[in-house]
Amino acid sequence: MVTTEPAARVAPRKWLDFSVTFLVTLWAGSLWTVCGIVAPQLFATLPERRLAGQMAARLFHIETWLGVVIAIALIALLAARKAFASSKAVLWLIVLTAGAPLASELILGPMMDAARSANDMARFGMLHGVSAALFFIACVSALALVWKTRQAA
Repeated sequence: MVTTEPAARVAPRKWLDFSVTFLVTLWAGSLWTVCGIVAPQLFATLPERRLAGQMAARLFHIETWLGVVIAIALIALLAARKAFASSKAVLWLIVLTAGAPLASELILGPMMDAARSANDMARFGMLHGVSAALFFIACVSALALVWKTRQAA
């Protein structure tokens, strides 16, 4: 007599693997699109830099919180898959990919607003550079996350 129990356990595992791959791909793709295509095109095509900056800031805000939600979902999926022991690198990449934009949003955002309000454009530019570096780190760690999750699947 053949049991179906092992097959029954395989189906949820495949669903969890697919869900992790889907979320990582969605997250990385949206991050790369906003950072590498949309934001630069806003500045290249809109006649006012201030408007381009406002639109880019809104997109980065959305991208940051999308990343936080996806990071939470990924951590929950990894917990359901019991993949933490074998995949601490993936966990750290999730934290880095979500944490860098979150630091930009929560720490640098208010500082950039204050610098802009004070018309201290040198300080604003320096903070903007740090923010850009954090988003670049997130893009690179998203690439590593795609690679690591595909290896694990």
